[in-house]
Amino acid sequence: MDRIFSQINTHRISSQFLVIIISLLLIPLLVMLYDLHYASRSEEAILQDYENKLQSSVDSVIIPRMKDSLNQELGGKDINGLSDVVTEKYLESAFNNTASILVPSNPGVRFGMYVPATGKIYIKGFLHQYRDLTPAEQERREARVLNEAKSGLTAVAASGKPLSKLTRSLNDETYEYLSPLVYKDNLIAVIWADTRLNPILAQSRNFLALIKYMALFGLCFGALGSLFIIRNLTYNVNTIKNGLNNMQNDIHQRIPEINGEIGEIASAINQMACSVEEKEKLEEELRRSERLASLGRLVAGVAHELRNPIGIVKTSTQLMEQELKGKAPEILEFTSVINEQVDRQNRVIKELLDFGRPSKPVIENVSVNSLLEKVLVFTRAMLRQNNIQLNLSLGKELPVIRVDGEQVKQVFVNLILNAVQAMPNGGTLTIETFADDQYVYILFTDTGDGIPEEELKNIFDPFYTTKETGTGLGLSISHRIVTLNKGKISADTSESGSVFTVKFPLPEETGGDLS
Repeated sequence: MDRIFSQINTHRISSQFLVIIISLLLIPLLVMLYDLHYASRSEEAILQDYENKLQSSVDSVIIPRMKDSLNQELGGKDINGLSDVVTEKYLESAFNNTASILVPSNPGVRFGMYVPATGKIYIKGFLHQYRDLTPAEQERREARVLNEAKSGLTAVAASGKPLSKLTRSLNDETYEYLSPLVYKDNLIAVIWADTRLNPILAQSRNFLALIKYMALFGLCFGALGSLFIIRNLTYNVNTIKNGLNNMQNDIHQRIPEINGEIGEIASAINQMACSVEEKEKLEEELRRSERLASLGRLVAGVAHELRNPIGIVKTSTQLMEQELKGKAPEILEFTSVINEQVDRQNRVIKELLDFGRPSKPVIENVSVNSLLEKVLVFTRAMLRQNNIQLNLSLGKELPVIRVDGEQVKQVFVNLILNAVQAMPNGGTLTIETFADDQYVYILFTDTGDGIPEEELKNIFDPFYTTKETGTGLGLSISHRIVTLNKGKISADTSESGSVFTVKFPLPEETGGDLS
C-alpha cells in the first residue's frame, strides 16, 4: 500500500486528483449498473411469469376447446363454404362457452376474441372487478378495447404468429398475449388474454428509470465539475509556480490575485516577497550609508588638503594684482581667469566638505508648506527665466514635522535646481504636499526626459551624474540630509518625466500644530 501511495505522490497534483475522483465516481457507477441490471432481470422474470400464465390460458385451454367446439357444431363441414356471419356465430358461441368457464377462476384477467373477417371483438372478464354492464356500456367498452389492442390484433392477423407486449388500458399498464386461431389451415380469429400489472411494478420501473437518468446526470455533472475543479486547481498552481519563477528573476514581481484558499497562499507569498523586498531595501540603504560614511571621511580629508593650496593660490593672485596692476596691466586678464577657477574649486571643496562632514541637524517643529514658500521666494525668478511653469498643490492642515529646517530647505533647492536642469527647453514643475497616518510627503514632478531605469539605482551615489557639468554631489547631499533627519527620498520615472518623493515621519505627538 505504501508503495502505491509513493508512486501516486510522484505524479502531478492534477493527475492525483483525477485518479481519486475517477475512483470515487466508479464505485457508485458500478453499484448503479448492478442495481439496474438486477432490477431489469427481476422485471423480466415477473413479465415472463405473466406471459406463461396468459399463454397457458390461451394456447392450452381456450384455443383447443374452441376447436373442439367448432368440430362438434360444424360436424366436419368446410368453413370456407360458410358466410362470414355464420362463421362469426359459431366462433362467438365457442368463445363464450370456453371463456366463461375461465373468467371466475382468473380474476383480473380479460379474455378477448377478434374476428378479422367482420372486425368485431368479443370480451369476457374485467381487469377490475366491475359490475355487470348494460348493452350500451358493453358496446362502448368493446370499441375502446378494440382501439387499444388494434395494433397487436392486426399484427397477429397479418403474421399468424403469437405476440406478447406491454400496453396501456385506461390508467393501468397491462400485459397481453395474443395468439391466432387457425382452423383447417384458415386464420379465423385472434384470441388474446391480458392482465393488469401490479401498480408497484410500473412505479418501480418508472422510479428505476428516473434513478438511472438522475444517476447518469449526477455522474456527468460530477465528472464535469471534477474536471472544472482540477482545471482551476491546476491553473492556480501554475499561476503560483510562474509567479515564483518571476520572483526569482525580479523580486518586485507579484503573483496575480487568486480566489479561495490557494489565493490565501498566493497572498502570503506576496507578503513574504514584500518583506524580502523591504529587507533588501534596508540592507541596500545600510550598505549605502556605510559607503557614504567611508567616502565622506575620505572626501573631507581630501577637501581639507586641497583647501590650503587653493587658499595660497588665491592669496598669491591677489598680491600679483596689487603689485603688477600699474606695471603690467595685461596681467589682470590672466589673474581673472585664475580667480574664476579658484572660486569654482572653492565651491567644489565646499560641496565636498558639506558631503563629508555634514553638520548635526538642529531639530525643531517645522511646517513643510512654510519651508517651500520660503524656498520659492528666491527660486521663482529662476523658474521664470528658464520658461518653467510652476504648479503648486499644497495640502491643507498638514501636521508639523521635526527636522532641521535649513537643511531641508537646501534639499528643496537642490531638487528644484535638478528639475530646472532636466528641462532645458522649459516645461512644468509640479510640487505637491500631503500626509497620511505615518508620513508627510513632498513630491517634485518635472516634464523632462525622465531617468532611465538602469540609472535610478545609482542616482543618489556620490559623483554619479549624467550632466556634462556638475560634481554629482547635489542628490547625494540631499539624500544624506534627508536620512539624517530620519526621512526617506526616492526617485522614479513616469510617462511625463521624473518624480522625486521626499517623506518625513510624523512626530509621535503633533501637539495640534498644523501648517
